[in-house]
Amino acid sequence: MVIMKQYTINGRFFAKKLSGQERFAREMIAELDKICKPGEFEIVTPEYAKDIPEYKNIKVIKYGKVKSHFWEQINLWWYLVKNKKTGVNLCTTCPLLKPDINTIHDISMTVNKQWYNNLYGRMSRIWHEFMKFTTFHFAKKVFTVSEFSKSEMIRVFKADPDKICVLGNGWQHYNRVGTDETIFERVPRLKRKEYYFAASSLTPQKNFKWLKEVAQKNPDCTFAIAGKIEGLSTANDMDKKLDNVIYLGFVSDEEMKTLMANCKAFIHPALYEGFGITPMEAMSVGAELIISNAACLPEIYGKSSHYIDPHNSDVDLDKLLSEPVESADKVLNNYSWEKFAKKFYNELMEMN
Repeated sequence: MVIMKQYTINGRFFAKKLSGQERFAREMIAELDKICKPGEFEIVTPEYAKDIPEYKNIKVIKYGKVKSHFWEQINLWWYLVKNKKTGVNLCTTCPLLKPDINTIHDISMTVNKQWYNNLYGRMSRIWHEFMKFTTFHFAKKVFTVSEFSKSEMIRVFKADPDKICVLGNGWQHYNRVGTDETIFERVPRLKRKEYYFAASSLTPQKNFKWLKEVAQKNPDCTFAIAGKIEGLSTANDMDKKLDNVIYLGFVSDEEMKTLMANCKAFIHPALYEGFGITPMEAMSVGAELIISNAACLPEIYGKSSHYIDPHNSDVDLDKLLSEPVESADKVLNNYSWEKFAKKFYNELMEMN
């Protein structure tokens, strides 16, 4: 008699704003729902979670009203223990006393302590370090999104390499995003194919200091930056004094896609990344990429992008863009939510 494996997915991400890790969780579950059997997976979310999709084979259960991280430590933990379930966590955080299966996207907070230097940042860093320590020592399985992240986990936490499985991200969700051409009417300084575009949270690891220095050295070029300053750290290197830098703040998904598709190049000078999904979204709509040669980015983007040294802002952007690169298809064909959901599913089904 074959016993069906049953897993409970931590659905706290449905109660959070959508960012990279939450995108990963939503897209992986959508693909997982297409291949799993009824009863193999369920999602447990806080009772206050909203806008949860309907799934064909995965049941959604709302359970517990505790807020923030405490929901995982109290409500989710108790649900798993009471029902003797194996938990699956897709967004780094997990019940400390029952990590079971966890997906850790990167360990930036541990490696780059200097970037999380305000009170909230330090508290968050300590909390995440403890959670990762618990995961690497007591979880049954750990997933991550790049070979770089896996190597960092082994180097810093002495994690068991046989316990870590590398997945990745996809870009196909961007096919569902529309466009909003009115952004060019609202920001008339932006001329199609005449501006460099960057988009991310304005945290030090994203290295917008480099972009500012490049803008200072290239006053005839226009640079547009979309994103908000995050509370985890400071972004004091960013100011609004350069005439050729346009700070857009938050932009909608439709505006973002339009800006990516019409830029001269999408710039991503990050110092540290676990994956870097935003450049892949830009690549999927035809943008040329100028990205950092640091961390996982060369692993992900191969020879399909133009690379810069994130510590050196002396760069001729026009000359860089004139250099040949391989087709973006080499990257886009290698990364898909369907591919990694199948790998994820097979890994879980093969667990003892």
